[in-house]
Amino acid sequence: MQDEYLLVQDLLKKHNISVSALADRVGMADSTMYEYTGGRRKNIPICVWRALFELTEDVRILDLVVGNVEIFVAPMPKPTGQECTEDTLKRLIEKRKKDIECETAILDILADGRIDQEDWRAIEQYREAHPDALMLDAQIYQTIMTRYEESLRREQS
Repeated sequence: MQDEYLLVQDLLKKHNISVSALADRVGMADSTMYEYTGGRRKNIPICVWRALFELTEDVRILDLVVGNVEIFVAPMPKPTGQECTEDTLKRLIEKRKKDIECETAILDILADGRIDQEDWRAIEQYREAHPDALMLDAQIYQTIMTRYEESLRREQS
C-alpha cells in the first residue's frame, strides 16, 4: 500500500492512541515513530504493524498484509477475567440482537436482486461492523460457557 502512513494515522485517531504510546510499545524513539506516521520514512516495519494490531485489533491491518487473498479474519475477544453479571450478559445479548436486525436488513437488500447506491452505503456499514459483530458473538459464547461452567461447579459442590 502506498501511503500506508495514512492508515497508521487513521488507526491512531480511531483508537485514540498517541504516537508516543505506539513508539513506547514498539521500543522506538518518538521522533522515529513520527517520521513513519508522517510519511517521511517509507516501509513501516512489521514490529509497528504488530504493535498496532495488538493495541487496536483493527482488521484493516490484516487486510493490508493479506491483500487480495479471499479470507475473513476477526480477532477473538480476550477473556476479561471479571465476573459476568446479569446486566452485562443482557447488554451483550441486546447488542447482538441489533446486529442480527442489521444482518436481516442486508439479506432483504440482497433478496430483491437489485443493489443500488443506497444499498451500497448500507452494505459498506455492514462490512465495517461485521468484525465487531463476530467478536461480540464470540464474547457472548465465552460468557455463556463461563456461566455454565460456574453453575456446574456449584452443582457438584
